[in-house]
Amino acid sequence: MIIEVIASFFVAYSFGILFNIKGKYLIIAGFGGSIGWFLHKFCMQISLGESFSLFIASIGFSIYCESCARLYKTPSIILSVCCLIPLVPGYGIYNTLYAFLIKDYIQAIDYGVITISNACSLALGIILISTIYRNYSLNKIRKIKFK
Repeated sequence: MIIEVIASFFVAYSFGILFNIKGKYLIIAGFGGSIGWFLHKFCMQISLGESFSLFIASIGFSIYCESCARLYKTPSIILSVCCLIPLVPGYGIYNTLYAFLIKDYIQAIDYGVITISNACSLALGIILISTIYRNYSLNKIRKIKFK
């Protein structure tokens, strides 16, 4: 598991380079990718299920990304995209398309539903944390503004 976490750091770091992220933000994005992958693997080892473990992982790296975005005064989306890359269900998409190509439509639909469920879990976790942070920031601004 340690090797996979280190590899996910380099995956997130590499996509940061691909997305033209500079300086310390690359390392921040790399650590976020490691956090997400660690949480995913840990939840899978305690038998929580793939979609739920991806949801927990997306919550974990989203909290990290939103906190770092506030701390370093940068948009959180540039960090979140890089952290999300190791968790994207690419293998499920491959299996879905392969099953369609060999005309095994029942299996293709099964893979497709699981893949869409996993992708929606990731998106839901990111949206949930982003909304909570945004509401907290807006309430903080409103309290300062009206005092």
